[in-house]
Amino acid sequence: MKLIFVVIIFSASLLAQDDSILQLFPGKWIMDTNKAEIYEEWIVESETELIGKSFSIEDNDEYVSEILYLKKFGKQWAYVAVPEGQNITLFSLVEFNPKKFVFENLEHDFPQRIIYEFHKDGKLTATIEGIMNGENKRKEFSFRLVE
Repeated sequence: MKLIFVVIIFSASLLAQDDSILQLFPGKWIMDTNKAEIYEEWIVESETELIGKSFSIEDNDEYVSEILYLKKFGKQWAYVAVPEGQNITLFSLVEFNPKKFVFENLEHDFPQRIIYEFHKDGKLTATIEGIMNGENKRKEFSFRLVE
């Protein structure tokens, strides 16, 4: 009986991940900064894949710095980063609650963790963290939905 309960709870958690990812990420998010117009934009490609990009706009020109994917492999979601001019890096979803997603790759140089946290006020905090040059580093980016 306990095993059936655990399987039901685990299955419900997997469905909640799918629903949250497919509902929360899509849209065009602008970073709250005074320096430049920096965006992250996500579109739903299918029930198992979202495609995103990180870009800035300068003098009406768009400069893409990174292509991003949220991809479901079997029952596991992953964050795939393709920075301009660099290698592809895969981060596995290691922690989830309906408004927070923690992706991790301990083998990557920096960051080792990428955290997306969606707030009740419609804002999003994206955090990168890990060890760089022997020191713990953490950078937070605050976004708001514009489209």
